Amino acid sequence: MSLSLPAQTLRSVAASLRQLSYVPTSWQALLGGQSQQIREQLEPLLVDMVREGAHPRLLALVLERLADAQQERQRERDAWSFVWSGPEPLHARTADTFATVDQLIREARSSLIIATYNIGLSAGFRELLESIAERLADGRLQRVQLFFHPVQIEGRLESDPVGQIRRWFHTEVWPWPAKPLAYIDRRLLAGTSERCHQHAKVVVADAGTDLARALVTSANFSETAQRHNFEAGWLAREPWRANQVSDHLQQMVAEGFFVML
Repeated sequence: MSLSLPAQTLRSVAASLRQLSYVPTSWQALLGGQSQQIREQLEPLLVDMVREGAHPRLLALVLERLADAQQERQRERDAWSFVWSGPEPLHARTADTFATVDQLIREARSSLIIATYNIGLSAGFRELLESIAERLADGRLQRVQLFFHPVQIEGRLESDPVGQIRRWFHTEVWPWPAKPLAYIDRRLLAGTSERCHQHAKVVVADAGTDLARALVTSANFSETAQRHNFEAGWLAREPWRANQVSDHLQQMVAEGFFVML
């Protein structure tokens, strides 16, 4: 039998069962204050268990364990949010990518990790980057890491690609004094014609804390991707899940897969 009752309801009935010193011959008194839907789900279970010899304390224990399982399922459901970009009417029923990214960034208390293929340089995104720089400068953020691919100048790289990317980044992307730790895929420097580069799109706020959250999405860190394209992602609110993303990126840095500018 599958119960779809709230954990609070199960615990309430269990508490009433624990007050009984006898096995009821009718469940009207115990379930009379509940809705018909609750009675229709619970009464057959209680009748079957009594038929198998269960006493009130065992009935209560079973309902409490069911409540625990229900709470765990609800916690898992609440730990994820579907996030979508797009102008279509159905978009109103989902969390918006740009709004989710903006909220993650503005609510971060200690650190940010942003990974993207393309960095958008529209006015809206430059304002977002500037807000991060301001919070770095005044200490509201202690650490910001940015993993990206320099799409805008990829075809113009010459003999000193790291220096060239660094100058472009500090001039065109991040001209403010407080700088993030910026990384590029080391394969970009090999001069290979294979298009195998940093393409992950994630935002992690407050990694390593009990406030850690992570958005994993198909959308680049750009206005086109987050406001106009059809893009999909998931926001993870469980800190250990968010830290999985952060830890993996830190390990890749440690093993030299990314080069810091």
